[in-house]
Amino acid sequence: MDKKEYNKAMEQAVMKQTLEEPYPLWRRSHWDEWGSPVGLSLGWAIFIVPLGLFLWLLHLAGLIS
Repeated sequence: MDKKEYNKAMEQAVMKQTLEEPYPLWRRSHWDEWGSPVGLSLGWAIFIVPLGLFLWLLHLAGLIS
């Protein structure tokens, strides 16, 4: 079995396994999605924390109460 035949056989095996699974591997969550701890941390770091700091600075400047 040469390399091309081996790669084709492996690809067919992966596709067969993916189709037989009730919840395929490609549908599972990833590390960077919002439901994962890393995704949630990214959300806090990118959106929530800077927004809080900005509002706090506006409060210190007396623009909001």
